[in-house]
Amino acid sequence: MKKHLLLLSIIFLLLYKGMAQNAANSAIKRKGLFGLGLNISSNGVGAQIAYSILKNNDLIARIEGRYFYSEIKDREITFQQTPMLVNGYIKRGSIGLMLDYHPFGNSFKLTTGFAILLNEVNNVAKLKDSSVQGGIKISPDEVGSIIIDYSIKPSPYFGIGFGKSVPKKRVGFSFDIGFYYTGMPNVNYETTKLLEPTQNYLKYVNYGPFVDDWHKDYSKNTLNNDFPIVPVFTCGLNIRLGKLEH
Repeated sequence: MKKHLLLLSIIFLLLYKGMAQNAANSAIKRKGLFGLGLNISSNGVGAQIAYSILKNNDLIARIEGRYFYSEIKDREITFQQTPMLVNGYIKRGSIGLMLDYHPFGNSFKLTTGFAILLNEVNNVAKLKDSSVQGGIKISPDEVGSIIIDYSIKPSPYFGIGFGKSVPKKRVGFSFDIGFYYTGMPNVNYETTKLLEPTQNYLKYVNYGPFVDDWHKDYSKNTLNNDFPIVPVFTCGLNIRLGKLEH
């Protein structure tokens, strides 16, 4: 009887030790749930903070922000065979909440989320040189200006990629390709002085190619009725915070 009690005691002791060890391992694995990231994308440069919802890091939520600003100063263009100078700016960026799902447990991921897009364009165009009308010389300031600006609505995001925002090791890399479904942007035309009568005409211009003439380096997909999207390519450096998995 004593031998049986001793054997049972040893078995319970081993079981307790095993359960305690598993709990300790789980606690260790649940540490280091957070990650920080720096990224460079076609929609700006930014950072993110990520949280691992599942202990195997197969489901990760992250908050990200990006920003890019470029000033346009005296850029010469030709509009309807007329030399003009454009001044303004191009702004890109986003503040969003994303969810990464790793269906196979490896670095491959599917991403969805929602973002407030900071993308905005503002351009003011004036004649480059004075114009002669009926023998009268008119300066560019007297002719007036054409003002074009647009912004994009908050948009859902869909994408695929490789790399975990909370990497298994201390440092990891990631690559993502996806798009924001923006719908049509908010576009505004305004003309001043002698050009003011043309304002109604400009409102009905096919503004996709029209605006593209002003800043060819900006994605014309944002101004296309058939593809109202903003494609995004992102490369990132991710750092895991806290203790690593044992």
